[in-house]
Amino acid sequence: MVALDIDGTLIPMLVDFDELRARVRAILSVDHPLKPLGESLARLAISEELKARAWNVIEEVEIQSIEKLDISAVAENVDYVKKLLSLGFEVIFVTARSSRSTELVLSKLGLANLAKAVITRDSTPFRLEQLKQAKALAGGKKVVFVGDTQHDEESARSLGVDFVMIGSYRELPSTLNNIIDACI
Repeated sequence: MVALDIDGTLIPMLVDFDELRARVRAILSVDHPLKPLGESLARLAISEELKARAWNVIEEVEIQSIEKLDISAVAENVDYVKKLLSLGFEVIFVTARSSRSTELVLSKLGLANLAKAVITRDSTPFRLEQLKQAKALAGGKKVVFVGDTQHDEESARSLGVDFVMIGSYRELPSTLNNIIDACI
């Protein structure tokens, strides 16, 4: 089974996270680095009302960012995900995006309803917990997680999940091709 991160892995990073973190810090009146954003927000000891306002702003920015998604720039990535599926691999998308935002991205890419599962921050904002869910869905099969951050790697390694780091979404086709070659 292949677990794929979305932002920075399947598609380019479309959100200016420095700007978004600044907006969230202003809403919450906190001086916190908010890295990673979702996990940090979930852990903050603040009112649920303030958290809800921050989550709404984050989701709004995520949804607006989809307009910037150039499908032609990620066509090869989409083709490789479909190739994985056609070869019998199970694919799970694991993302810090909201379910609504993720559904819109996957629909725009033509990947909606093709994955075994989609695990978003609405299930849990914590990458470690998301990967635990992916591992449980694998039912004992090997899971390879493809992501783009040190946090992704640390979370995967702590669970004994194989991890492949990519530096850019442009590396995804060759990475998926290597996974295919290693498993066939």
